[in-house]
Formats: sequence, C-alpha cells, structure tokens
Amino acid sequence: MVNAALLLATALSSLGLGSAPGPLVPQDTTRAAPQAEQRDLIYRREKFVYPADNRRNPFVSLLTLDDAGPQFENLDLVGIIFGGSHGSVATLIDRATDRRYRLRRGDSAGNARVVEIRPDAVVFQVTQFGVTRSETLRIRKEEEEEQG
Repeated sequence: MVNAALLLATALSSLGLGSAPGPLVPQDTTRAAPQAEQRDLIYRREKFVYPADNRRNPFVSLLTLDDAGPQFENLDLVGIIFGGSHGSVATLIDRATDRRYRLRRGDSAGNARVVEIRPDAVVFQVTQFGVTRSETLRIRKEEEEEQG
C-alpha cells in the first residue's frame, strides 16, 4: 500500500498537480501586432439576363411614363372636328381632373393612343400592364344624354 501511495505521489508531481503553485509571473503582452496585409478588394455583382422569347421581362417596371396621363376609363369624347384628309381633331375630357385634351391621329393621352378618327367616333389603342387592346369612344347624342 505504501508503494501505491508513493507511485501516486510521483505521478501527481510529474503532472504538476501535487506541488504548490509558484509565484505568478506576468505574461509579456508587448508583442508587436501582425502587420495587416494590404489586399485589393474585388467586388462581384450578379447580373441577370432574361431571354425574352415573346414574354415580358419581369425585371422591367410595369409603370412607364405613358401611365403618367389620364386613364382611358376616365376619358369622355366631347367633340370631333372631322377634316377628312386634312386632319381631324378629337376633344376629350378627363372626368377625374376636368382637363381637356385635343388629339390627332397618332397622339397619346395617358395609356391611350389615337388610331383613327371617324365622324362620330374615335378608335384608341389602350395599353395597360403590357397588354394592348382596341377601344372605341363614340359621341353621345343629346337624346342619349337625356335618357341615361
């Protein structure tokens, strides 16, 4: 048993566990900081390319400058000066703002472009959210206005 205790004491002393701790010695903290390496930063940007294939590009805004004017649904046709080959003029009013527009063939008002001016109607090409449709506004006769 004495041999076992001696072996245990020897093992503990070799590990430093059996001896009393020595005086505390401060660590040297005055070492020089490692030099920061100068590196060229490379910025990489992901670029999206969209193959159209007769589809609308989803990365392009649906709102365009053409949408800045009146909406077709708010326009009323109030008059037509039919000039035949000399050029006709259609007068429209925006119900939302009470603003008047005088348009010739090819002119635009908001999302509507004049395609044809007839003696009693105006044909428009209306584009909303990339979809184009044809619309016709007719002059309302006085009898129709009194009834409706």
